[in-house]
Amino acid sequence: MSIAPESGDTVTETIPPGPELLVAEGDEVANGAPLTSNPNVGGFGQIDSEIVLQSPNRIKGLMAFLGAVTLSQIMLVLKKKQVERVQAAEMNF
Repeated sequence: MSIAPESGDTVTETIPPGPELLVAEGDEVANGAPLTSNPNVGGFGQIDSEIVLQSPNRIKGLMAFLGAVTLSQIMLVLKKKQVERVQAAEMNF
């Protein structure tokens, strides 16, 4: 099925056999309007997109990074407390 938008470019939409067409030749179709009775097939303006799955190693790396950042932040706070104690002890003698 070919669709000609107002811009002049022709868009070709492949509709597999089976779904009932809701549009006829010469009909005006709005962007996103269904072309078939099946909402998962066809539709002017639909685009194909990729499914991106996260690899388990990437998730493990993220968890290790977040753990290292958390641990380093805790160590920095403890070091700051230690420096404050030393400074306080030096002021009291």
